Amino acid sequence: MKKIACRFNRRYMLLALLCSIFMVVDAQVVTVNKMSAVKPGSKINLVIDFSKATIMGMSETEFSNYEKDWKKDQPTIISRFRKGVNSKLNDMLNIGAFPSADYTMKVTVKTISDMGNVYCDAVIVDMNGTVIFSVNNVNGGSEPPILPGSKLARIKSWAYLTGRSLSSILKSEYLAQ
Repeated sequence: MKKIACRFNRRYMLLALLCSIFMVVDAQVVTVNKMSAVKPGSKINLVIDFSKATIMGMSETEFSNYEKDWKKDQPTIISRFRKGVNSKLNDMLNIGAFPSADYTMKVTVKTISDMGNVYCDAVIVDMNGTVIFSVNNVNGGSEPPILPGSKLARIKSWAYLTGRSLSSILKSEYLAQ
């Protein structure tokens, strides 16, 4: 009897895992893809906007009042996101602080969950403001029920994971051109 119950539990765990993976993949939708306009090795300026985000149930202003180091730690959060984005691109594209670059990636953070997962939209525009690439609902993946560390530490970890997720999308769309 125990053997049957164990198999039954394994099947449900596998089914739950597959469903969560498909929900994450399905939720991230590329809406515009003209990445062929971007030459290999191009530098892309990264701009991240937290101003309209809901952070762990609070507005950015409320969260910065609650978490006094929020403004001080934002450069680290952005740096971790940037490292995540560049992690899988293998110098195909270089995303970072390049204000005079021909392209700009604008990342709009929509929400940061209680676990710290960053949910955002990303758009790449050229110097004329023409949208080259757009993807909605990028996030770091399925959340575990408990994640240790302070709120800012969790946000930093998830910023990297969300960047890696965006990196995978960019790489697959770039190579598909």
